[in-house]
Amino acid sequence: MPTITEGATIPILALQLGRDGHLSKKNMKLAREEQLTNTLLEGFCPGIRVATVDVPTEPLDACEQAIVEQALTRVEFDGIRYSLVGACGSAKKGKFYAVESRFEKRLGERFRFSPQAAMTYFGILVSSCKVLLEVPECRLLVVDDHQLGTNDCRGWISQSLFKRLQAKHRQGLLADETRRLLTKLKQERPQEHEDFLLDGDQQKVLAEQAERGCARKLLRGHRFYQFRLAFDKTQAKGSFKIMADELAEQLEADIILPKSSVKPRYQGGVLRTIRSILGDRQAHAYRGSVLVGIRDVSRDLEFQSSYTLVEHAPEDSIELEIKPYALRQIEKLRKAWEENNFKELFELLGTQEAQTVLDVGEEPDPEYTCSEYTVADGALVADGTGYMLKHPFVNHHLQKVLARWAYRLCTSGGFRLPGFALADDGYLVFHEGEVFCGSDWIPKDRGIAPVLSRHGLIVRYPIRMKEDLLPFENLSPDEVIGLLVTDLSKRGCRMSDHDMTAVMDQQLRLQGTLTLHSEAAARNGGDFDFDQVCVVEGDKFPRFVRDRFTYEEKHSAQKNKAPKPPSPWWNLPQVAMQARGNQIGSITDLKTSCLANGRDDLARQLVDQLQNALDQLKHGTQPDQEIIRSIRNEVTKASWLRLKQKQRIAELDEHLPVTDRDKIGKLYNFLRKELGRYFSESAVAPLSDFRGLIGGAEFTPEIFAECSTVNKYYANVVTQALSRRRELWEQLEKANAEVEAKKDDAEARKEAIFRRNQASAAFRAYEERSREELRALIDQVRMWAQGKNRTRLAYLSALHAIVCRDRRPDPEHEVVPGTGSIVFYAFPQEVVDQIAERTGGRPVSVEIPNLCDGEVEIDREGRIFLVSHFTNGDGQLHERLIFLAQVTRKGEVFRERDAQGSPIVMERVRPFSIQPGRGEARDGIVTFPGTQRRPEVPKGSVTLPQTVN
Repeated sequence: MPTITEGATIPILALQLGRDGHLSKKNMKLAREEQLTNTLLEGFCPGIRVATVDVPTEPLDACEQAIVEQALTRVEFDGIRYSLVGACGSAKKGKFYAVESRFEKRLGERFRFSPQAAMTYFGILVSSCKVLLEVPECRLLVVDDHQLGTNDCRGWISQSLFKRLQAKHRQGLLADETRRLLTKLKQERPQEHEDFLLDGDQQKVLAEQAERGCARKLLRGHRFYQFRLAFDKTQAKGSFKIMADELAEQLEADIILPKSSVKPRYQGGVLRTIRSILGDRQAHAYRGSVLVGIRDVSRDLEFQSSYTLVEHAPEDSIELEIKPYALRQIEKLRKAWEENNFKELFELLGTQEAQTVLDVGEEPDPEYTCSEYTVADGALVADGTGYMLKHPFVNHHLQKVLARWAYRLCTSGGFRLPGFALADDGYLVFHEGEVFCGSDWIPKDRGIAPVLSRHGLIVRYPIRMKEDLLPFENLSPDEVIGLLVTDLSKRGCRMSDHDMTAVMDQQLRLQGTLTLHSEAAARNGGDFDFDQVCVVEGDKFPRFVRDRFTYEEKHSAQKNKAPKPPSPWWNLPQVAMQARGNQIGSITDLKTSCLANGRDDLARQLVDQLQNALDQLKHGTQPDQEIIRSIRNEVTKASWLRLKQKQRIAELDEHLPVTDRDKIGKLYNFLRKELGRYFSESAVAPLSDFRGLIGGAEFTPEIFAECSTVNKYYANVVTQALSRRRELWEQLEKANAEVEAKKDDAEARKEAIFRRNQASAAFRAYEERSREELRALIDQVRMWAQGKNRTRLAYLSALHAIVCRDRRPDPEHEVVPGTGSIVFYAFPQEVVDQIAERTGGRPVSVEIPNLCDGEVEIDREGRIFLVSHFTNGDGQLHERLIFLAQVTRKGEVFRERDAQGSPIVMERVRPFSIQPGRGEARDGIVTFPGTQRRPEVPKGSVTLPQTVN
């Protein structure tokens, strides 16, 4: 394999085909996954030209279908001929990959010239990894599933090879962070030469800052790792655990893969197969160049509840567990809104009012007090006045977020569930000169989960039926050790308690994982290719969990793993067109409507159709359209489903007609009336009110003219997108009216329904594609802004003045009011910094558990004293200062010191500049006087514009 070119980015050309076969170019996205950054394809085909081709997803007549299929066989753009080679998960949305024709044979060979395999597994080659490493002389071993402690799509990587991945990842992060810091220095020193040099001390400070900046992003140990891998003429995907180097040497393997990870399935030739049957462990060994990448790392997650989960809850759980929780959430929101207290509001937005507690080993950027998910969140955190809530962009963002929250609350209770990567119980140890291994040794009804509950339900989305909520008993560490001792004893291995605990900690209780027997995982469609699950905890929802434990199962649905029918390579366009269409969501909602109408029998019929839709791309199955059509004619769509896309709480009906069997509908009606109305249109101020918010930098007429040009381009693209959306919506409305008008003419109605379905699919497809176009537009604006290293504040001031100026009404053109979004997208961090500076900012607060409420005094060292008032014999009021805790300038929080005088650190927060003075402690949170929150806005977090500007 060729050496990977460091830092090279290969953009993917974005094309689209119309129903008439016309090929046109789309805006190119600049995200990592759209540039082949750290992909296998970039690794073994450096310099390859790649294009995505979007095809129509709406129903096509026979002629249109043939035209599009023919167009896919001869994709040519800018004089370059491209050949279709495969797809990824986006095939259902009509998005396929094409490469320069000279690479077609080479890539087709990797998929054994099977169109079905290319459609299913090409995504492995274009998945962007956190880090990608070429190992020239790698020892790779392919074994049957469950051999050497492997499992379905789960293998092993040696400790030394993982450390090489860690080192390369760290090196890349340091280089990126150093470039970022240097760019910032240039912005702060506009008078100095572009290539100014740092002295030794400055270089040392810069290096230390870069180390701190990237430390929190490093690959950590003691995790479960999703991988992508290429070797020989094939590829693999799945998850890794780490094995000791002494094991790797004993087995002569740096990487061990189960056959299920290799896609298409690994064969290895007749001779290798015979050797394997005869017990030769090295029969399927490979020695040579391997590309291996880490795509994701297990971590503690949090899932939102869903109506597809709550519809399986018993009535008493909804009444006594789910409703009370939801009512408490509503009361928190109401109180926060009435008191203008953003704490609860920030929590709803995924933002914490108090300083975030840091993970072990995490080193934050000392320049910022917190990191917010979006620039709109950052603007609110930085605002010291509360007036930014009225800014059109921020208000629009809040309305959308709260509308989604309100819908989720009313249809599912709004509770949150701990989430994890699904892991197996495989182990591999080297003890007293022997290799011992095992898999699937824990009972099928047990699991290892980092939750306090003894019992719970394991949930994997999408939920097909109640049987998919897997009841399990959570094993304690002592029980895990006991079962492990028993399994190792059967294999003739005796280990010390210390060694047993090490195996459990390093291979079975990995951070961010939930461990299951493979047959238990398969019951709701799971395997160990980094599937993610969540848990309904028995101590929080005892009635819900108890009901499932006592439920008598009535149905079983397994993945359909029947082999795909073979097809010649030249039929790739035809196979691609058959792969279009994603019915998972529509079948799920139809199943929900069946349950809402009390038709559990019909819902069970749809379980198999949903599984067929899930397996469509991978196994070539197709949902039975006759069954789906028949059921759709029998049931009425649940009324609350049509409210999914509403963008304001006021747009959510306060009462809906529902059936007695509609659990979710009744829950919605109960909670919606409690919710009330928030964020009325009168709460939004005109952009002109914010003209003075950004200031302090001079700009030239040339800068103003350039910003004006960029703003016009941005506004035109957004306006065109909104106009096209309105046009397609009107076509859909017209098609619906035509169906209604021809309801008495069967033949004419059939044609009208076909046109209605085309219009509906075209509208949905445009909704999706316009979002991609707008993201690409935002990327372009950001790239433009990133080039303004030394004059960013000047450009920000000019751009802000342009979007906030008063506009004269034009009687000939309808003007859609803007939100000022371009300013937030172009210069997100600078906007937030300016808001903090101009409004005085919000004080920093730190959460310290079990702290007494009351007035506190804080000294220069960050020591927090409770101010206690008392009187003595003189009748005068005196103060006593009682030490509570200390927050150091490094962000360490502690109450006491050990025998050596070192602080016993309770937790760590992002450092901030501490000022002495009086503050307040309430509900375990201390507000520090004289401080200012400075939110950091991560790159790439955007909210798509809904209006121009």
